[in-house]
Amino acid sequence: MMSQLDVVLNEVLAKVRPTEREREQAIDIYENIKRVVEKSLNIPYDFKVELHGSVAKGTELRGDIDLDIFILIRNDEISREWLEETVIRPLFEVLRGLYSNVRLNYATHPYIHIDLKTFEVDIVPAYWARDISEIKTAVDRTPFHTKYVVSKLSEKSKDEVRLLKAFFKGVGVYGAEIKTEGFSGYLTELLIIKYGEFVKALEAITSWRVGEVVVVDRELVKEDSSYLRKVFRSALIVPDPVDPRRNAASAVSLETLARVVLASHIFLLKPSQKFFNLERKIPQKEDIERFATAIKESGREAVGIVFNISEDISPEVIWGKLKSIARSFMNYMRNAGFTVVSYTTWSNETSEAAILMTLLPRELTLYELHLGPPLGKVLDLKAFISKYWLSSENFGPYVTPDGRVFTLRRRRSVLPNQLAEEYVSTLKSEAGISVSRVLKNLNEVYEFIVSREDPELVEAFRKIALLDVN
Repeated sequence: MMSQLDVVLNEVLAKVRPTEREREQAIDIYENIKRVVEKSLNIPYDFKVELHGSVAKGTELRGDIDLDIFILIRNDEISREWLEETVIRPLFEVLRGLYSNVRLNYATHPYIHIDLKTFEVDIVPAYWARDISEIKTAVDRTPFHTKYVVSKLSEKSKDEVRLLKAFFKGVGVYGAEIKTEGFSGYLTELLIIKYGEFVKALEAITSWRVGEVVVVDRELVKEDSSYLRKVFRSALIVPDPVDPRRNAASAVSLETLARVVLASHIFLLKPSQKFFNLERKIPQKEDIERFATAIKESGREAVGIVFNISEDISPEVIWGKLKSIARSFMNYMRNAGFTVVSYTTWSNETSEAAILMTLLPRELTLYELHLGPPLGKVLDLKAFISKYWLSSENFGPYVTPDGRVFTLRRRRSVLPNQLAEEYVSTLKSEAGISVSRVLKNLNEVYEFIVSREDPELVEAFRKIALLDVN
């Protein structure tokens, strides 16, 4: 008789393993685009078109298939400008005559994205490196990653990768982009290469700590853990077996690390399909009400900041700025005396973004104890005394029994919404992002989310409601 864990994993695998029809369609799309590129690209250098990513490695998930088509070019003087002018723009003109939803994107260098509804296609130019020592940019490693993974994964272990990918997706930690700060597809594959099975990978994850070092291939990575921690200084360190100078887990944040450790513990205690979030239902208004009720019943208040963003700002830049502001906002609230329980970020990546935060409710005292410099810091002490001496809004300076100079300083803001507005007033203007409004309480946060009808915003709200780990 199968255990509950085996039952869950068999049922999940049946849902995430792609159908033969999906794979056939994906390969057909690749072959068609390959023919178009080979026919249209007119450059005086050797080049070849190859399929990479999860489809090439056999680790793709049903209903979530992305095609990574690489144009590898043997141009030793390759540059971003040359690629854009000579490769990308001419191909873009050809492809948008064949497909309806084609756009130019920019990362390390430009690439073409095609949205085919059931499939997403990225056409990426790169340097044709014959050896890893020849690579010029990060994308040039991709063919070497594909070759390594294919050489290490059996058909059974490909299914183990699918389970781990689906688990990471379900608990919200899949994706190395700054939006997620989580596990890339390649990193997920490396973990199965290391641990062999999905369950063994989760068992290992439960013991991870900050600065955990996971060496996938000891024949390729010789350095010890203490040395690797000094070199990489990351929440999680997984030296890339293809290029040990690189940490394949550099994107993983402290929050992501802790989240996946917690989720792994809970799943192993009580296996359930809910960790894989396979249904992906369109959220309804009653879901938002349920999340708001959870926040209210836990005795928390909520505030938020809404931003306008410019269309010409790339998603990576938007998320980078948004996460930086969110961390600053959290620290501002904590330093003032509030207990921040959770916060999250959201953006539609075209016009709007938001930071949502929950706090333990309280009203701060009208005055706060503000310590001055220690004795002996003559100039600092003089400036402190001059600032607060005979101030009509403050009491002091005085001295504490242990010999520190202090003042009782009057606060400008004593409620969460007042402090949020105070924080917004301190923000410097940022190119491409500007404050639209402050959401002052849970009701305003709720109304904002309902009005946007955005599934990712509802998911962000669910995250800070703390209903479950996934």
